[in-house]
Amino acid sequence: MRLTFLAASLALLASGALAEDVRPSRTLCDPTKFAGRELADCLRSNADKSNSELGAVFEAAIKSIDARPGLLKSQKARWHRSLADSQAQWLNWRDTECQDVAPFEAGMGAKGGDPGLTCIIDQDTRRIADLKARYP
Repeated sequence: MRLTFLAASLALLASGALAEDVRPSRTLCDPTKFAGRELADCLRSNADKSNSELGAVFEAAIKSIDARPGLLKSQKARWHRSLADSQAQWLNWRDTECQDVAPFEAGMGAKGGDPGLTCIIDQDTRRIADLKARYP
């Protein structure tokens, strides 16, 4: 039975292991079990899922700010804006890292599928865990 994206990702993060061979992208779309189009479809599907999950976790973080007692409405509004700005900058960094840097790091002989998609899955997993830890 295949693990869901979130369960697999959280299990990896809880273990503290994000080494090359146990990255969330490899757990979800193991290149030794999938090949060609099947691997590409798996990576695309899980990159989309990780992006959706990241959006939902970010929205939950924004909502959690409103639940914080002792803050003025203006403080909450500023926190919202600051977190939204931070998220936008993080997404810009992730996209540059995954679209421009990861393909070079993987090299021409990469056999693990699209390095940009694997990067998105791995980076989103880290960001999801970070936001959940900071905004429970």
